[in-house]
Amino acid sequence: MTDILDLFPQYAEELKLLRKTAREFAQRNFSPELAREYERKEEFPWDLYRKAGELGLLAPSIPTEYGGGGFTTYLADMVVTEELVRAEPTLGEAIMSGPFSSHLLYFFGTEEQKKKYLPPVYRGETTFFGAYTEPEHGTDITQLSTVAERKGDKFILRGVKTFITNAPTAKYGVVLAQTDPEKKHRGQTLFIIHTDWPGVQIRKLSGKMGQRASPVGEITLDNVEVPIDYVVGGEKGINQGFYWTLAYFNVSRLGPAAIALGIMLAAFDKALEYAQKRAQFGQPIINFQLIQEKLARMAMLIEVSRSMLYRAAYYVDSYIKFQIDPRAMAAITSAAKVFITDAANQVIDEAIQIHGGYGYFEEFDVERYWRDHRVTRIYEGTNEINLLTITDALRRGAWKP
Repeated sequence: MTDILDLFPQYAEELKLLRKTAREFAQRNFSPELAREYERKEEFPWDLYRKAGELGLLAPSIPTEYGGGGFTTYLADMVVTEELVRAEPTLGEAIMSGPFSSHLLYFFGTEEQKKKYLPPVYRGETTFFGAYTEPEHGTDITQLSTVAERKGDKFILRGVKTFITNAPTAKYGVVLAQTDPEKKHRGQTLFIIHTDWPGVQIRKLSGKMGQRASPVGEITLDNVEVPIDYVVGGEKGINQGFYWTLAYFNVSRLGPAAIALGIMLAAFDKALEYAQKRAQFGQPIINFQLIQEKLARMAMLIEVSRSMLYRAAYYVDSYIKFQIDPRAMAAITSAAKVFITDAANQVIDEAIQIHGGYGYFEEFDVERYWRDHRVTRIYEGTNEINLLTITDALRRGAWKP
């Protein structure tokens, strides 16, 4: 059978080896019982995260000098995410979300900032956060209540960020704040913030529907003093925050898409196995045409989703070299994110349906998969916002299918 990675011959062999490494890591370390334990406790799987870091799985496409895996294509990140999440969604998602937003620092940080902050994240010693969302504005980062007032060679930050992945576990991350209110979104700046600094308060948010092993919190900044050296990108980064954040989102929104693909694969694996083993009326239910149709449609959605994800990730390689228009890249990754996360909704729901009443109980895992998946249609920009991004690119002639 042809491997989809063969469509990318310049990377195929190294990516197949990477996939094998990720798969073997998951087989050795993951289990449904362990996933249920971490979910029940709402705890981050530190031990697994560190082990993944030792193997270079946390940031496959980041150069080795910053602690990454050294692969030369963003496809590597998608391959690892798909494999680990497919093996066990709750654990795989938590591990691959640990370095969330660190790529932004890799793209736009100074050399000193990258060498100082990235290696500990990619070795699995700490997580990282990106604080963009606010209680009053949600997905809309054109408006910010978090302000950064310049006082000589430092800034004073005040505000609240919410629904911040890794806030309870990270030692540091980046915060988007308003530095020039008169310029609105053109006057925003990204800052590196340490969670143990005076004035930084972290409140863990508990009781999520799913992805409970991936911690989320609220960050309150109460007159936090930030030296100018902690502006992402240094002096040139002042008032570039909005543009750099959007440029990062053009890449990062493929993360939820890859997670959704992994979860729908896990659900499909469970459904296919169950249909082959579960007997009714003296025969396996896979012999019934209604079950066959469900499995066939699930398989189709998975194949299309994987093709969209890999194609979009392949374009990222050119995008980060400034060879693709940003609005076109935004449309491509938004389309992949929306289609794949919506498709996962259908696939996981059908997996529950194939299990019948058993699918509604945690013992059979597919109910947890649905809960873990649901937020992929919300974070990294809601699907509704991503549809508007696609339309904007179409209206401007920046992208055409």
